[in-house]
Amino acid sequence: MRFVGCVLPMRKNDVFHIEGFKIKADRQSTDGYGVLAIFEAPTKLDIDFRIFLAEKFGPRCFAWFPSARELDVIKQNLDLSDRLTMDWLRQGKGWTDGPRPFPNKIEEFV
Repeated sequence: MRFVGCVLPMRKNDVFHIEGFKIKADRQSTDGYGVLAIFEAPTKLDIDFRIFLAEKFGPRCFAWFPSARELDVIKQNLDLSDRLTMDWLRQGKGWTDGPRPFPNKIEEFV
């Protein structure tokens, strides 16, 4: 697969909202923004690696060789989603749960 870019869907009441579509989230979490990485269709490399991955890790796994630029784009979008979540939806109060609650400053939790 080839990385195309990221979009930031808003998450409200365990539903992602993106361009008029509503998609139920797989897990419960606080309201905020998610980062959705967009990929093009599988390439020959993906198909070749799928055989190896299926034998070693299971049939639903796939491989991706990210470039430094792609990782930078994803990190920038993760940082932006954190700022949007904290500033806009949580009125600057930080997180109460979730996988990425590490603050830069202690006052973000106050």
